[in-house]
Amino acid sequence: MLTKKILMRWFTLASWKQIVCALFLGIATGLLLQKKALFLEPIGIMFIHAIQMLVAPVVTTAVVCAILSLQDFSRMGRIFLKAIILYLLGMMVSATIGISIANLFKVGYGFSLASHEITTTVVQMPHFTLRDTLINIVPTSSIAAFANNNVMQILCFSILFGIALKLTGEKAKPVQAIFYSLSEVVFKFARIIISFAPYGIFALVACMFGQYGLTVLVPLVKFVGAVYLSCFLVIIFFYGTVLLLNRISPLWFLGHIITPLATAFTTSSSAATLPITMRCAVKSLRIKSELADFLLPLGTTLNLNGLAIYLGVAAIFAAHLFGIHLDIHQYVYLVVVIAFTASGAAAIPGSALVIMSAVMNSVGIPLGALPLIAGVDRFNDMAQTTTNVAGDLFAALLVAKSEHMMDKD
Repeated sequence: MLTKKILMRWFTLASWKQIVCALFLGIATGLLLQKKALFLEPIGIMFIHAIQMLVAPVVTTAVVCAILSLQDFSRMGRIFLKAIILYLLGMMVSATIGISIANLFKVGYGFSLASHEITTTVVQMPHFTLRDTLINIVPTSSIAAFANNNVMQILCFSILFGIALKLTGEKAKPVQAIFYSLSEVVFKFARIIISFAPYGIFALVACMFGQYGLTVLVPLVKFVGAVYLSCFLVIIFFYGTVLLLNRISPLWFLGHIITPLATAFTTSSSAATLPITMRCAVKSLRIKSELADFLLPLGTTLNLNGLAIYLGVAAIFAAHLFGIHLDIHQYVYLVVVIAFTASGAAAIPGSALVIMSAVMNSVGIPLGALPLIAGVDRFNDMAQTTTNVAGDLFAALLVAKSEHMMDKD
């Protein structure tokens, strides 16, 4: 009877609570069993393989459906273009700050997984020149791009295919409907895979702590600290500097968006915060409602500066754990992959883990660090969601000012 109650209680827990519980149970099991915990390793490896399996369908359907959903593109083309440029630049800057902070504070150094058996096959990116890197973005075969999980080539194909579907118009409606349906299927597929996250993470964490003991905790604390510091720098210095250049007071901006930021931090959900964000944009920042109604839902899907930071820090954290040193071309490639891959993935449950595996694959980083990262995902999610919401309001304010769509009162 007690066992039944415990099981019922377990299955009613929120997924992030299950993952946190799995993290602590994995730590306890690993410390108790020590190297005997390695018998759990196959469970963890299967979970990582399942996450990799999601990369191509998630990226393709998310990007194509994001392009198809832009119903107001013809009416607000110029506004849309300004917003997209701001979103991409913002995510690139955010990813660069996250990568820089992770390197500055040597996140992941002092602890090595290089000899750890929990690795997985990844696409090894050669040391290209910038010219070769640009050429490699365009696939010679769409089938090969998907077969090799080459994220940039999948993105290139998906963006061009989505634009072609959008421009074809009425004749492409049946294909568009297929992609919308496929998006729902992928969404459900992702939920199924992510529902196994607690068990995969439990197995992988138990193996790691069984081999390395409590020394694993030190790099995790530095990892979370690097994410929070990067988010702070983006909100205060990046947003603040750009606002000053546009003759907008950063203090006035921050003072008027406290409510949506607090809501984002506590709920860890940009979608749940959206009604409050939209009200803040209209009532506090004085952005005209027709612009706010268009840009803020768009930003919730496409403008993910907090996620860009998280992915940048996570990639460097994992690279350091495995003793991988990236060159300047790989850093540039990483920033571009983060900016484009993160866009449109917000609606996928457990998107951070799926997109993270795509980002790491793109520069040849093994996925063995994913269970550690997933274990503290909730703590990082609070900071990155706050940064996302601030970024949506920041971009909407800049576009509104440039288009003279602010209520002068």
